[in-house]
Amino acid sequence: SDGSLIRKLTEKLMAHGVTLSPIPRDQIFATLEERGRIDPFTRLLATFLKHFRDSGLSFEELARKAEAHKDRQWMNAFLSIFGPIFKRYQDPLNSAGEIDFEDMINRATGHVKAGRFKSPFDYVLVDEFQDISPARARLLNALLNQSPTAQLFAVGDDWQAIYRFNGSDIAIMRDFKERFGTHSRIDLTTTFRCSYRIAKVTTDFVLRCPAQIPKSVNSIRTADCPAVHVGLPGGANSHILHQTLEMIAGTPVSMREGLNSCSWAGTGMSSLETCPENGRQYPSLQFSSKTIYGSKGLQADYVNVLGLCTGKYGFPSEVSDDPILDLVLSEAGPHPNAEERRWLYLAITRAKRQVYLFADGGPPSPFVEELIGEGYDVSVFGRQTTDEVPCPRCMKGRLERRKNARTGNSFYVCSNRPYCEHTESACPGCRTGLLVKTGDTYKCRNCGSSFAVCPNCGGLLKITPGRYGRFLVCSNYPDCTYTWNLNTVQTGRQRPSNAGGNKSRRMRARSSGR
Repeated sequence: SDGSLIRKLTEKLMAHGVTLSPIPRDQIFATLEERGRIDPFTRLLATFLKHFRDSGLSFEELARKAEAHKDRQWMNAFLSIFGPIFKRYQDPLNSAGEIDFEDMINRATGHVKAGRFKSPFDYVLVDEFQDISPARARLLNALLNQSPTAQLFAVGDDWQAIYRFNGSDIAIMRDFKERFGTHSRIDLTTTFRCSYRIAKVTTDFVLRCPAQIPKSVNSIRTADCPAVHVGLPGGANSHILHQTLEMIAGTPVSMREGLNSCSWAGTGMSSLETCPENGRQYPSLQFSSKTIYGSKGLQADYVNVLGLCTGKYGFPSEVSDDPILDLVLSEAGPHPNAEERRWLYLAITRAKRQVYLFADGGPPSPFVEELIGEGYDVSVFGRQTTDEVPCPRCMKGRLERRKNARTGNSFYVCSNRPYCEHTESACPGCRTGLLVKTGDTYKCRNCGSSFAVCPNCGGLLKITPGRYGRFLVCSNYPDCTYTWNLNTVQTGRQRPSNAGGNKSRRMRARSSGR
């Protein structure tokens, strides 16, 4: 209690010839963090301090922002504690003549603005521009403003901006003209990693957030079937794990082009974590396991993304940042889960050939519900019986067969009825089976008949007689008006269509016995 323990222990050890080798301070804190001994409030203080230094705000500006915040009572209480802590942090640095990383950036900007440093650079090149912070943007502007001929060349992808927690501000890239002046933009529209069907899914997915910069992405790789697969465990998780590995390992070498790396990514521990025996069971595959954060900049032939379920620690996570960080971080934007949408985009685009997304550990994530229920080019797999097929609308119920009392026709409803009103027609072939979408076809679980998928909305294409002969019409009519004249295939005649069908689209309508 009087502070003499460490001093006396040191003296006694040295008297016995013990050489002291203190553990570095950063290693001490890393160990404490690993063992969960850093309490959440201490972690919040450290995070706030770092971002406060990076923001360049004064305490007076912080106080004004706190007063304008809806949680101003909590804001003011926190700032009353933070002030003395910040002084205790800054005083030892000043006494020792030291600076931290944020000081380095801010002082460099001050030297450039004051003319104490004259920039010799005509060109300033910045990579990973989507991760730039306000402090670094101020340094860039200070360098550029020293010369009217200085030019900035920035390379970045706002679709991969995932470091808001580290101080980056995606608005700096999005509002480039307002911050850096007249410019020209060149989009790199060809990906040399993903197949086209991965690129198409991820492009549609990330652009659901309207704040992202619109771009089109093409690929040098083609694919004959969906390359993004969603696994919905219907029984033991090991079953769907091994089912996936069997599908990957069983891919013909001619299709794999000799590629065999298999990577697992996730946000934390998962019930589908790979086991050591996988390397022995599937010797043709090379396994690696990383977090999504750790997979940035990497790639694999087959990527498996784990933990896509709802819940506090699901994906997207339901754990929100403390509102105090609103004072020092950039705005997250109005679109919900925008950054975690970019996290999933990043994970999926690590794959060259195929991606497998697992809704393991709980009810499927809203992202999974969106991918399988809103017309994306994905396939769904897993151990499912008729009773285990999840409702594509609410994803919490299962589809159950019912019979129309008047007509005797079978149809399927959600088990969560009346809370979910989703219904589906039975197979047009056997009149009783449930149709399950797999890639670009619907397949009956009873008789095995296959039916074409509407390319506009993902509905079922049904044969209907018309004035010009038989044609396909979407089951979601009138919401979807896609049609296709079957006589085109046989006679080359195209039925005039005012129903909004895409007459230029080539399509193979596949079915059994039609």
